[in-house]
Amino acid sequence: MNPSALHHVLWSLLTATFRCGMPTWVSCALCAAPCVSLAESVTLHPAADTTLYETTPNNNLGANTDFIAGTTAGNAGQPYRNRALLKFDVAGQIPTGATISSASLTLRVIRIPNPPANSAFGLHRLLVSWGEGTKNGSLGLQATTGEATWISRFFLLPQWGIPGGKAGSDFLANASASTFVGGLGPYTFVSTSNLVADVQFWLGNPGSNFGWLLMSQDEATASTARRFASRESGANAPALVIEYTLAQTQPPRLSQMRLLGNAVTFQFDADPQRLYAVEFNNAMDTTHWLTLTNIAAQPAPTTITISDSVTASQRFYRVKTP
Repeated sequence: MNPSALHHVLWSLLTATFRCGMPTWVSCALCAAPCVSLAESVTLHPAADTTLYETTPNNNLGANTDFIAGTTAGNAGQPYRNRALLKFDVAGQIPTGATISSASLTLRVIRIPNPPANSAFGLHRLLVSWGEGTKNGSLGLQATTGEATWISRFFLLPQWGIPGGKAGSDFLANASASTFVGGLGPYTFVSTSNLVADVQFWLGNPGSNFGWLLMSQDEATASTARRFASRESGANAPALVIEYTLAQTQPPRLSQMRLLGNAVTFQFDADPQRLYAVEFNNAMDTTHWLTLTNIAAQPAPTTITISDSVTASQRFYRVKTP
């Protein structure tokens, strides 16, 4: 669900009754509807993906409709390795401060070797940046400046710690999640605490979001290679499903009500980067509230002072924030 489609209305209510130009009583009630942490979910497709191809170590495959992970038969049965890279724009799609509760990734196998060898595949969080590139073809094409290859993170430099990436310096040695892959079709890396931790880290540190490296967990065995649908493949593209909660927001607190002639003033503390609407009503038993003023989002915590000219015998005020 798109978080911008939900409005969690919070308000504070301030009431004043006047007699002979003076307030006879003033009260303030805090209300919230709702005032709870709400769960949201979003499905992301890769912002970038590509293949590191040992057979053609200076080629890039960034624009293919598939990426490859696993081993080919190679010469005389000696397996050649392939590893895939993919990353998602987490911070651009999930509100800052959200708490990630679940993360699962679904990939679709669209081609297998003949005969195939089945193996588990793991997702390893990348520790360094890389360039997706624009080349295509079953073996890729010669990389140009800034494109990832088996040897380079960004052709020609910088290079990986070792060709194909070095565990511990280019990517985490331990997989965040793994799943066993056999024939054609979809495969899901179900949510784990490490997958959740990866996504939470990327949300809080978007500059360090380098995505995952996908590799077979049995690179000593030939013919484990699988071609997975990439982001260029449309409906079959990888899908990262993230569930998260938004922190509870407290309603604004109204205070310091004053009457000077017919002018009523009061204050409330505004949180940064939040919109507010101040509304009034002359009868408590109606749902028809009128807007007195709208408060733009403030860059820092701010005390807002509201003024109103009152001729009615009583008036109710409330401050709302979506």
